[in-house]
Formats: sequence, C-alpha cells, structure tokens
Amino acid sequence: MTALALTRIEGGLALEQAGDGAIRLVTGAPRGLEARLTGRAAAEAIYLTQQAGADAAVSHALAAAMVWEKATGVALPRNGLLLRVLLLALATLHAHLRQFYVQGLPDYLPWAELAAYRGSLPEVQRIARALKGRPAAYWARQPQPHPFSPAQVERLADSQGQAVEALDTLQRMLARLGGKFPVVMSIVPGGCAVPLTDALLIELRQELQSVAPAAGSAFEDGVLVAGLFPRLKNLGGSGMGLLSVGPLGEDLPSSQTLMPAGVIAGGRLEAFGSGMAESVTHSFYELPAQRTGSGPLLAPAPDKAGAYSWIKAPRYQRRPLEVGALARLAVLQPAASGATADLLDELTHALGAPLSGASSVAGRMLARLTEARLLVRRCGELLEQLAPGQPTVAAEAGRMRVTGEGSADVEASAGSLRHRGVFERGKIASWDIVAPSTWNGSPRDETGAPGALEAALASAALDLRQRDDRLAASRIVHSFAFSTIDALH
Repeated sequence: MTALALTRIEGGLALEQAGDGAIRLVTGAPRGLEARLTGRAAAEAIYLTQQAGADAAVSHALAAAMVWEKATGVALPRNGLLLRVLLLALATLHAHLRQFYVQGLPDYLPWAELAAYRGSLPEVQRIARALKGRPAAYWARQPQPHPFSPAQVERLADSQGQAVEALDTLQRMLARLGGKFPVVMSIVPGGCAVPLTDALLIELRQELQSVAPAAGSAFEDGVLVAGLFPRLKNLGGSGMGLLSVGPLGEDLPSSQTLMPAGVIAGGRLEAFGSGMAESVTHSFYELPAQRTGSGPLLAPAPDKAGAYSWIKAPRYQRRPLEVGALARLAVLQPAASGATADLLDELTHALGAPLSGASSVAGRMLARLTEARLLVRRCGELLEQLAPGQPTVAAEAGRMRVTGEGSADVEASAGSLRHRGVFERGKIASWDIVAPSTWNGSPRDETGAPGALEAALASAALDLRQRDDRLAASRIVHSFAFSTIDALH
C-alpha cells in the first residue's frame, strides 16, 4: 500500500494506492454535524451548518434557510432574494480567486521562486526577503522543475499579490452584507437582514470595481499555466456527466438567475429533476436497526465489511456525476448570449473542446476563472437592482413555529449542494447534507461505479511511488477544489 498526504486542502487528505493500482481517498471520521443538529431550534441550522466549510459557508446558510422556507411556505421579498444572490456571488468569487492562487498555483510554481521577486508589491517583497538565502528544500522536500521564465514568475507573483488585495476587499464586502465572514449572520428565515442604504451600495460598487482587474488577470494566468503544462487538458478527466442544481433566485426571471440547473449526460443537456439518493455500500454507515422518525438517518459503522470511506456516495438517477464550475458553465452555454456567450466561447477556445466534454484539470481550473469574470459583472447588475428602503425580510417569518419538512438545492463554489430537513414543533428532527466534495469525493456505489475524483485519478494511471505522478495526483485533487470538511458531516 502506497500513501500520499496532500496539503493545501481544508481538513487534510491522504491518498492510498493498493497493489491493483486503485487510488482511494483516506479521511478522518466525520464530526457528526448532521446528528448534532437534532433537537436544535429550526433556525439554528442556518448558522450551525456553516461549519461544513469556509468556502461553502454562505451556500450552506442559504440552503438551510431555504429548507425552512420550503417547510413554511414563506415567500421572500425581492430585496431579500437579491441580497442572497449577491452574497453567494461574492462568496463564490472569493473562493475561486483563493483556490487558484493559494491552493492550486503552488502545484506549478514553487514558492521558493518568489525569492527572486523584483516587483513593487510590499507583501510579495516581504516574502522574497524571507526566502532569500534559503535553499529550495526549505519549501519543498523535493525539487519541482517548472517551465516559467523569470518574467512570467514576476507576473504571477504580481497577480498573486493583487489577488490577495482583492480577497481582502471581498472579505470586507461580505462582512458588510453578512455581518461577518466566513460565517455570515444576516441570512435569516424569510430573507436577509441587511439595512440597505444608498451609501452602502455606493461603497460596494466602488469596492467591486477594485476587484474586477484581479478576476481578469486570474483568467490570463490560468491560460498561461494551461499553455505551459499542455498535459493538463487531458489529465484527470472523470469521464462522467455533469450536474448543476441551481438556480438561486428561482423566483426571478430566468435571465436574472445566478446559476443554471441541468444535467449533461452523453454530451446532451437534460432538465434537472428528482432522483437524487445516497449509496453507503462502501461507506462506513448503515441504516439503524430501529428508527423512530427523529435523529440521524444513518448510523456510523467503522467496522463495516467492504467499506473504505467516511464519505457517502450521492447519485442522481443512479448515476455518479461531476459537479463544480465546469458543470455550471457547460449547462449555461447552450442558452448563453451577448457578453456571457463571448466569455464561454473564449473558454472553449482555450480548452480546445466543448465544455460538455472538457472534464480535466485545465477544464476545471479555467472554468472557475471564467466564472469569476462572469460573477464580477453579475454582482454589478445585482447592486443596480437593489432598492434601499424596501423590505429585505418577510414580515411573517419571525412568528412561525415550523412543523414539516423541506429540501433545497443551491450551488456552492465547488459544486452542487442539497440540504433536507424535518421539523417538529419548531425543532429539528433530522437533517441531511449532500455537499460538493461529497459528490466529487464519493466512494464506489453498489454497482462499483466510483465518484468523479476517484475516476479522475484512475484515468491518469498514476503510480504514487513516482515523484511526477504524486505531483499529478495533487493537481487532480486540487482541480476539484476538494475539501474534506465539506465532504464529511
């Protein structure tokens, strides 16, 4: 058995390769978040489920609030819905920039190269001073050759410094709208508790303008990386269909929704409907012998025969699917027009393949960076549509003691998310979460079909004893923006 511990992943992750070459994800045990929600007040799920991951905290809060609203039938005021869409757009933009420059780029450009930085950004200058005189092994146990020229290294360092400034600005914007960040407090049953003023909107517009250049530079940097590492366009393909569960903003006209809903299967677009289930054939869970109707849906079974993962295996109409920005853009492309269509055409040209068949490290990386550019424009549109002085929360929401159940689908930065909850007299009776990394990181199901990440690793035919293959495995995992915390509940 060969093992590989990976870094720059929320929650940590290791890969194990058996003698037959199969690579499996190895994680710790779940924290029992779903079980700990039982008996809590209905609205507490909005805040407690944000523990499932920093990048997806806003999406978890939105999904939990939508479950409450499905169970009660409460309708959101337009301002409340627009604010939620804006929060999700900003959080997704923040996650995409952070993932590329902090989690992904070190797989291609060693940090030690920043020692030669001669640019003007103070933060990068500080890193360069700290690195001077240190051997490359200080930052990496093994040397990592790369094809970047000195000028390209300088450019990427400058872009990274600008991205850090943009991330700081985005965090301030999200804190203004969410109360704080990454855990947001303004999402409440029935809307979004943000006092809208003209002054706030003016400040947000100005801050958004300062962020836009970083999104444009990020796509150019992604194209540079994909061009210098041509293998990325064929590395890590899952070979399966794509899923996007959107849209947030289902009560808005279709032209104003943030993210589309649909399934790409066999290269064709299908409508997203019912048929989502979870397999635990190879997961350390089993159905309880007796269940009264409240409490966890599954019981831990760490000694279960044939199991090898604490991650459940979501399936849509019995099919494993890949989720993420690539899936969203592939679903969006057939109906796209104007500037959106132009950006998607640029992405298709850069990848040299239609988005429906572009599952690869390069496809996922460039799709996120293209979506970042789309989100900047979408945020500007949303800021123009908000109406200061109008309600942001449904008046009747605070007086309801909910009994019933509901489910809600929403997109997170890394892909599709579903929450399902049952309420009894204002308390949570049971809760179930299907998160993006649960989809992508799932083990095999009862048919033997793996999840997208396992399939992508298998398609690369890697030998984790080889240095180049270990680096390729890291690139594949990071291309999914995988988070162990997000995958385990």
